Amino acid sequence: MIRFSLRQAFAAAALFALSVAPGAAQTVVRLASAQNSIGSLPIILAMREGLFSAENLKVEIVDFRGGAPAVQALASDSVEGCICAADHAVRLRARGQGGLVLTALTEHHGYGLVALTSSPVTDIKSLKGKKIGITSAGSLTDNTIRYFLLEAGLNPDRDVEITGVGTGGPMRAALDTGAVAAGMLTTPDVQGALAEPGKYKLVQDYRSLSYPALGVLVVERWVKANEAAARGFARAIIKAEAMVRSDGPAVDRALAEMYPALDPSLRAVLAQEAPRLLASDGKMAPEGYELMLKMLTVSDPGLSPVPYEQISAFSQVLH
Repeated sequence: MIRFSLRQAFAAAALFALSVAPGAAQTVVRLASAQNSIGSLPIILAMREGLFSAENLKVEIVDFRGGAPAVQALASDSVEGCICAADHAVRLRARGQGGLVLTALTEHHGYGLVALTSSPVTDIKSLKGKKIGITSAGSLTDNTIRYFLLEAGLNPDRDVEITGVGTGGPMRAALDTGAVAAGMLTTPDVQGALAEPGKYKLVQDYRSLSYPALGVLVVERWVKANEAAARGFARAIIKAEAMVRSDGPAVDRALAEMYPALDPSLRAVLAQEAPRLLASDGKMAPEGYELMLKMLTVSDPGLSPVPYEQISAFSQVLH
């Protein structure tokens, strides 16, 4: 399902200067989306403000239930990009499919592990023998839960039951009905849940971790065949990330489009948090990438670490 459409607009920044022939056909870039989180704000800004159009790109967003099916669509060339966690790029490259992070969207993890306030669960160790809700198998939420379970001395495959639920509403419904004892929620769902007086509590908060939780992932063969489009896309995102820090009214309009049902006070909180949470220059932070590799290799010991330079499109083709 395509969620947003494009509007015409102005030329992007001169970084990686590129000229577009008048009347040239737009390059379509379909992005598989694993979630509707604040990490997508730069993409929505670029769509609303015409930054993609200025690069002769037509960007479409296609919804998927979790990171794993979204990245499967990318690997099969059903889409050109994926709004997904960077760890999927590592797995793609380890399988010889040339995964790349074209642009970073967030600089922090973004998820919190939430339970009902009435639940006896107090920390991740107290979840032994219980069900934990994640978005989907193989996703960022799956990797994170497995890592912290191991850190707590629990075996993710024997001591708990990890089940894919989805995001947002489905996760809160699973918590409310007792289908899971705790579940992973991202921004703004975690803020919305905690804003309900006395109903939910944070079991573990990962949102302060430096981590490439969300980026636009592509495969190397697409970049090599569409280098101008890749550079144009990166330029548009860099300009949009600058707007997050400089154009409050544009951010407010984009957040209202993304979350029309969200209480305005919560949208205001998101607007304040966005500059801290989101990347500022399209580049994935090396320190966050190192933490991600540590999580991946602990939860998936058979996965070979991949150097940062092989995953970052800025190191590969956008320098």
